[in-house]
Amino acid sequence: MQRSLMKGRLAVPIAVACAAALGLSACSSSKSTNNASGSSSTPAQTTSSAPAAGSSAPASPAGGGSAPAVPAGALSVTADQACQAGASEGTLNYWSSTDPDVFKQELQPFEAKYPNIKINFTSLRPADMVQRIVAEVQAHHSLDVDAISGDLPSFAPLFDEQLIAPVDWTKLGAPADIQFQLKGITTVRTYREVLGLGYNTQLVKTADLPNTWQDLINSKWAGKVIVDPRGVYLSGLALGMGEDQAITWFKNFMSTDKPQIVKGATASMQKVISGEAMLTTSSHDAEATEQGQKGAPVGIKYLDIVPTQDWYAVIMKGAAHPNAAACFYSWWFGPDGQAQQLKYEFKTNKTTPDGLPAGAKLVAINSPQEAQTATDTANQFAKLMGQ
Repeated sequence: MQRSLMKGRLAVPIAVACAAALGLSACSSSKSTNNASGSSSTPAQTTSSAPAAGSSAPASPAGGGSAPAVPAGALSVTADQACQAGASEGTLNYWSSTDPDVFKQELQPFEAKYPNIKINFTSLRPADMVQRIVAEVQAHHSLDVDAISGDLPSFAPLFDEQLIAPVDWTKLGAPADIQFQLKGITTVRTYREVLGLGYNTQLVKTADLPNTWQDLINSKWAGKVIVDPRGVYLSGLALGMGEDQAITWFKNFMSTDKPQIVKGATASMQKVISGEAMLTTSSHDAEATEQGQKGAPVGIKYLDIVPTQDWYAVIMKGAAHPNAAACFYSWWFGPDGQAQQLKYEFKTNKTTPDGLPAGAKLVAINSPQEAQTATDTANQFAKLMGQ
């Protein structure tokens, strides 16, 4: 089915910004452009930048509150209904950035439970998904994708042009705290990656670790801490303390701590494991969990501001197989799908991560405005490092 003439040409400049602000998972296990078939938890604050004029404020910022209202015309089915109808549809065309071989392993329980739904999977970066969809829509071609997963700022052009289908995620079984509304359309979070301070557990005592980002500025860590040259892992601090204050903090951090400059979460963690560094500011929970399960002496500590990278699921408007997509997503964000993500990608979807200190501030990049602030801050950090 061809789409009606669009109101105007789609623009995707935000995708470039998001590649810098949100491309953290690419440093670990995800690949792109491939095809395949087939401690205690303490309540924390969640922040979100104010929406720009004319935009919709999040009804539930994936952190609490009641689920957003369901608009008229939304796909409204239970998981059982979706899976029964999805079996009749027979196919789901799904895009995400997961490595195809990893996704194939993750999908095995779903295929065993729903053998009549075949998933045709394509691995793409979110920015590339948007570019491809935009090109198809502008050419008035039918889309060859039913559902996609990625970061919301990269998907902003799709929301702007109303290309995302409204869905009653609550009826599908999604709890309110993983639902998020953008431009009047509700999405559901499928994982949350949490950034913190990685450290060598054999070289650093827990009691000696800083409790705040300000505490990290200390000459005792001079030459013993790592920072990424792109500034991306620390750029979320601007959403928690303000952009100007974040830049001032970074200048003091560079002059006092004299950090080693190492690109990527995995490379920096390897230096911490080997003892070449004691701390890394390029650490996230999935990387620390993966290395820890391999027996490496690594841990992660969350400080007073805790940036997150959130991944969301959407179904395309006019999708050929909407019920198959709804069936898969109900499984994917449910306990069985989440167990597979944890097993193969070491990722969780906890709104409040384990080990979060009392009063810590979670900051998520879920709007184009937040992505732009993070990108601008990352660029300033990189400039201060001479990059």
